[in-house]
Amino acid sequence: MGHLDISGVSVTLPDGRPLLDDVYLRVGDGARVALVGPNGSGKSTLTRIVTGDQAPQRGAVVRSGGLGVMRQFIGQVRDDSTVRDLLLSVAPEPVRAAASALDAAEVAMMEGEDERVQMAYAQALVDWSDAGGYEHETLWDVCTVAAIGIPYERARWRGVTTLSGGEQKRLVLEALLRGTDEVLVLDEPDNYLDVPAKRWLEEQLIASGKTVLLVSHDRELLSRVATAVATLEPGGAGARLWVHPGSFATYRAAREARNADLEERRRRWDEEHAKLKALVVMYKQKAAYNADMA
Repeated sequence: MGHLDISGVSVTLPDGRPLLDDVYLRVGDGARVALVGPNGSGKSTLTRIVTGDQAPQRGAVVRSGGLGVMRQFIGQVRDDSTVRDLLLSVAPEPVRAAASALDAAEVAMMEGEDERVQMAYAQALVDWSDAGGYEHETLWDVCTVAAIGIPYERARWRGVTTLSGGEQKRLVLEALLRGTDEVLVLDEPDNYLDVPAKRWLEEQLIASGKTVLLVSHDRELLSRVATAVATLEPGGAGARLWVHPGSFATYRAAREARNADLEERRRRWDEEHAKLKALVVMYKQKAAYNADMA
């Protein structure tokens, strides 16, 4: 399968404010880790770094296995893209590249059919096959039937805007969960899904065995699915990460215990700080009239 390692990632905003401070997180083989934190704590930035959309200013991200990504905008697509375009957007990079080359070759064939164009089209078909394009079309047929009730050949040129937000989400989730990528990054995958679809998502995530980094505000989904909860905690030097190695069902009690422990440590530190300040004042007073103390 696959794993994900985030090591010492730090980010400072353009205005000089620190956003992420030395963030470490390991998502092991088959683990399902929920990433949570208050708005503005850096969840979206960290997700973009993990997916490769943004480079960290310090630190690194290492993974094994293919990476499948559901971005937050899925469900809000309002452009002229097609169902095929949407499925290609979450396909492995070699399949996307081969599809782009095949599309260009088909356009060239429409404009002229000389030997050079025909040879380029033939090569594009071979490359599409080598990249697993036909296997993906078979997979997409299963996905479109499951998500919108029609086969891929009828759905492929259908505009994405004809699908509801829930249908867009379900279609992409079907492709990712049935696909070959071992590591999934899912940003708000439950948005727009109705209750039966959310139950389906929970069951599929548990059964898939894939390594998952999940961002969601749905506590029930997190309670049923997450094997660990990673919390971004904002601070003056930027947000740092605390990991609760259990489900979201036990997260609240663990976080309350952690905060109580931190408060107790802070109280003891304040007491020691007050003692040190009093000691310094005493020595200053003695030094004023005792040369040895000075």
